Amino acid sequence: MTTSHDPPPRVQLPDDFFRRAYEIYPSLREAGGVHEVTFPGGGTAILITDYKLARQALGEESLRKNPAATTSPEVKQFAELTLPALAMAERLPWSDPPEHTRLRALVADAFTPRTVAALLPRVQEIAEKLLTDLAAAADEPVDLLPAYATPLPVQVICEVLGVPAADHQQFGEWVQTMLLSQNPGQERARASKKFAYYLMGQVSLRRQRADLVSWTPDDPLPADLLGTLIIRCDAAVAADPPIAELPTADRIAAADRAIATNTTVLLAAGYETTRGLIANSIMLLTPELRDELVADPDRIDTYVEEVLRIASPGPFATMRYTTAPLVLGQFEIPPGRVVIVGLGAANTDPAVFDDPLHVHLGDRSGPIHLAFGLGMHYCIGARLARLEGQVALRALLARYPDLSLAAAPATLPMVESILTAGPQYLPVRLAPAPV
Repeated sequence: MTTSHDPPPRVQLPDDFFRRAYEIYPSLREAGGVHEVTFPGGGTAILITDYKLARQALGEESLRKNPAATTSPEVKQFAELTLPALAMAERLPWSDPPEHTRLRALVADAFTPRTVAALLPRVQEIAEKLLTDLAAAADEPVDLLPAYATPLPVQVICEVLGVPAADHQQFGEWVQTMLLSQNPGQERARASKKFAYYLMGQVSLRRQRADLVSWTPDDPLPADLLGTLIIRCDAAVAADPPIAELPTADRIAAADRAIATNTTVLLAAGYETTRGLIANSIMLLTPELRDELVADPDRIDTYVEEVLRIASPGPFATMRYTTAPLVLGQFEIPPGRVVIVGLGAANTDPAVFDDPLHVHLGDRSGPIHLAFGLGMHYCIGARLARLEGQVALRALLARYPDLSLAAAPATLPMVESILTAGPQYLPVRLAPAPV
């Protein structure tokens, strides 16, 4: 087939696109899988809905992510509409090499297989405590979003960082405000600013603790990620000649800004992704699936993977943009265009996945799903999100094997955002297990 140099067909997405996306994806895929679209609420981009082309784009090194590094008006406008704040461009999900490589290395220790596995007992304890707190409401429908799906990942990621327990709820509120693009831009910016100021204060307090005051390179790294970030960012600043020559107070301030930046994105990723995964796994749990998982809990891990594929809490990959002409399928995309990979669309492409909109608890052969992305921008917290999702559902079904939704999934109000997907409200009847 000869490559067309015509622009992709243009589509005005309907106002209810985020709710009806999976109804709309098939027609987009059949028309080539690459379209110029305008999202509800504004923002024009090239949307990819074909699995093969999605993989190509996710691995395309010429695509960039930092909106501060381009003069493209389209990229600037899209970033302002969809990112928590343009300043977030300095953070891991919106950075490019070599900055991306450096930032990722700073936090990588928190997400190694060994580190995540060591968190298992504590994640289980948190889940069991939250479920025990629900016992008093077991006879009435309970909203599991604020009661379970939200506090579990907040407590886990805050414990990883060493954040005081008294601040966990406020952290969750700030992160949710920053992430939901349906919130006004000024509201998101205010939350981001408050969050940054708070984190700077926490970093200052952490520096004063005895283990950091006396730390030497011969000592093991601190158990909490915040302490580790302080040590690593201080070392990075000391190795940067222009900053290293600054007065001590200025060097510390530069390191603290880097620490706050990385901590913010960790909380955002660790909280919202896992919150959405837990909520979506409960929402998709039909009575038949529930009974199968209760009878055979070993299938829960497979179920979680299917939820990630069918109802990824991050329905679109974070924004990319072209820096040179890029051929996608039949079309050539010019420089300066926003590219959005539809992860949910790719993961339900019938050319790749049989019966793609249904949960299969047997082994799925073939390509992997793309819920956590691909390549150098693969979600650094994927392993932790999986662990929390699996533990949350396993504990919930063990405690309440007869649970059921108190409302039909189609009637639940959904988050309408390019950044996250899931219910705004999750009423469940717990029906406790017989004693």
